[in-house]
Formats: sequence, C-alpha cells, structure tokens
Amino acid sequence: MFRRLSLRMRLSLLLGAVLALGLALGVGLLVLHAGARVRAEADGATRLARDLVEATLKRLETAPDPQAEIGRLLADARRLRHVAVTLEGEEATPQSQDNRAPRWFSALTLPKAAVTRIETPRGAIDIAVNPADEIAEIWQEIVGLAIGGAAIALAAFALVSFAVSRTLEPVATLAEGLRRLERGDHSIRAPGGGSPEFVVIAERINALAATLQRLDDENHRLVQRMIHVQDEERRDIARDLHDEIGPFLFTVRAGVGALARKAASPGVDPARLAEDCARIDAQLAALQEVNRRILGRLRPAALEEMGLADALEALAQGWRETNPRVAISLSLDGAAGEVKEETALTAYRIVQEGLANAFRHSDADRVEVVAERVKDVLRIDVRDNGKGLGFPPAAIPEGGGGLGLRGMSERVSALGGTLMLANETGGGARLTASLPIAPRRAQD
Repeated sequence: MFRRLSLRMRLSLLLGAVLALGLALGVGLLVLHAGARVRAEADGATRLARDLVEATLKRLETAPDPQAEIGRLLADARRLRHVAVTLEGEEATPQSQDNRAPRWFSALTLPKAAVTRIETPRGAIDIAVNPADEIAEIWQEIVGLAIGGAAIALAAFALVSFAVSRTLEPVATLAEGLRRLERGDHSIRAPGGGSPEFVVIAERINALAATLQRLDDENHRLVQRMIHVQDEERRDIARDLHDEIGPFLFTVRAGVGALARKAASPGVDPARLAEDCARIDAQLAALQEVNRRILGRLRPAALEEMGLADALEALAQGWRETNPRVAISLSLDGAAGEVKEETALTAYRIVQEGLANAFRHSDADRVEVVAERVKDVLRIDVRDNGKGLGFPPAAIPEGGGGLGLRGMSERVSALGGTLMLANETGGGARLTASLPIAPRRAQD
C-alpha cells in the first residue's frame, strides 16, 4: 500500500511519524524521570519531618504542657508537603481531589508506602509518605509540555509539508512532459524551474524531445527519399522494358507475322523459313538476356545459388565482358563462408554500385575489389585509378552522390555499419563499407 502513495504523501507521512516519535520519546523521558523526582521530594520531606519531631521531643522533658507541645508539633508537621504526620490511632487528613494525576501515572511514580514511626512518651508518631501534590504538579508539567510540543510539531509539519509541496511542484510538470512524449508530441519543452536536480531532469527531457524530433524529421526525409528511390527504380525498369524488351518483342512479333505469311504463300522455300526461324530464335535469346539482366538488378539469383564470393566473381566477369578495356582484380577471401542474407545482399549491392560508378564516371582502366573479415566485421573496398570525386573526401554527403550511393548509405546504416566514399591519394576514388556479419545460426 505504501508503494501506491505519491512521493509527497510518503514524505509527509515520514515527517509526521518522525515528529510523533520525537514527541512520544520526550514525554516518555519525562514520565520515566518523574519517579526519581517524586522519590527525592518524598525522602527530603520525610527527613525534614523526622528532624522536626526529634527536635520537639527534646523539648518535651522541660515543657510545662507536653500535650500542648505535641499538638503544636502536629500542627506544624501537617503544613509540610509530601508527608502525613499523625499520632498513633489518628487518621490522616484526606488529600484534596483537585488536580489529581491519573491513577496509572500515580501508580507508576508513587514510591512504596513506607511509614516512619517515632516513639514518644505520649504515644507513637507516624510519618507517612504522601507526594500526591508533587505527582499532580509533575503531571501538569508533562501535559503542558506535551501540548506545547504537539503544537510545535504540528507547526513544523505544516511548514515542512508546504516546503515539500513547493519543492515537488516541478514533478507534475515533468510527468506531464513525459506523458506528452509518450503520446508522440516531441515539441514539448519542460520548464527548468525548481531545485537544481529538477533543472537537470528538465534539461534531459528537453534534450530527449529534441533528439526524438530530429529523428522524426530524419524518418520523414527518409520515407520521402525511399519513395523517390522507388519511383526512380520503377522509371528505370519501365525504361528498360520500353527501350530494350519492347523492341525485341516488336521484332519477334513482326518476324512471326512474316513467317506466317511466307508459310501460307505457294511455293515456299523451306530454307528461307529456317532462316527466319533462326532470326526469331536469336531475338528471343537476346530478349532472355535482357530479362536476366533486369532480374539481376532486382534480385541477384547468383547470390543465393553460389554464395557471396562466387556471386561477386560472376558480377565482375559480366563487367569484364562488357568493358574488356578495364582490368578488374578481386581479393574475396573475406566473402567466403557463411554470411547472413542481409549482409551478403548489401555487400553485393555495394560492389555493384562501386563497379557501376567506376565504369560510368571515373574513366578508370583498373578497378580493385577487396573483401576481408576483421573480427566480426566484413570490410568491402572498391578502388579505381580514375579521375576521383567531385567533392572532398568524407562520408556520403547529404546532397552529394547519386541516389544509388545515398540508398547504399541508408542500407548500411540500417545494418549498423558505415559507408565511406573518398578520393585516393594517388588518384581515383575509394568506396569502403564496414558491415557486421554473423552466421545464420546466430540469429535463430
């Protein structure tokens, strides 16, 4: 139940408990010391009464009226506090009932009922302890101190509770700020009032809100860029279908129509029909090659069939056949073995993008591709000896590079890696990627 209380209520209850305990301890100490005070007063009064009686007894032998002397002695003794002096056989004068202490307090502080008896020629005189008035006075002191202490404790409790309430006022504001952050309102800024601790918490909340706002903006830009990249890819595919597959289909369709007309004409030459069939077959083979190239751009089948190292070999061989003037050297020891699918596909796309940029933009005649493993990181390097970059060596810039490079940078960042594009010291450009690797079994 205590855990469900607010911090303000917990502090108030704790403060109240401490004040109540202190007040109870003070009253308890007064009660404990009350017995000693009563015993000291009772002993002193008993000694005084005994001395008075003994002094009077010495005068009885020479007194003209011993009985009157004893009467005066009893009258004087009855004026003493905390004792009752009586002749043997007489009853003590009853104590006034006003301002009496509670019975439990009297029983706790009242000493044992000891009676001192002094023998005289006129009879025995009894001196009995009767500190009821002293007990009543002590009780009144305790009650007064308890009331005063309670009043002071209540005033202290009220003041401290007010101070705690004022001190904890920023907590509600900070909690509201966190609730708004939870609901997705990242424009919230918590006020920096209150104690230094709350100021620090407010600054941290504001920094968190600013970071989340920045991430929201980056995500928004990323979504827009992804949509733009998808639109570019769709336009590229549509252009390939229109510019490459479309003419082949038109040629095949025209060839099939001509073949049908020749086959229907009288006196057809089988050799010419065979030639037409061979041309149509060549067009279909070229169409299949274009189709494979487009599919390879979308999803490299060689990567799943042969693994990363062999897929990169096949990719480089395709570029060698297309551009025999450019020498491509490979060092793919790090690409051998098992690599998780996302990392392998990203590494393949990086090499594909690096080779494409080197062949299309750098005017290089030599390209080197290196794949090596450093602990749990797959490092990919694509270097050429061309004319280099159009911007200073750095990470992929926000506005620099094409959509392919920016897309690669975002793909690498999503995997927890890094991508760098820089100018080589001796000329040319270098594309470097560091990708975390793990076998598929580590993810299961």
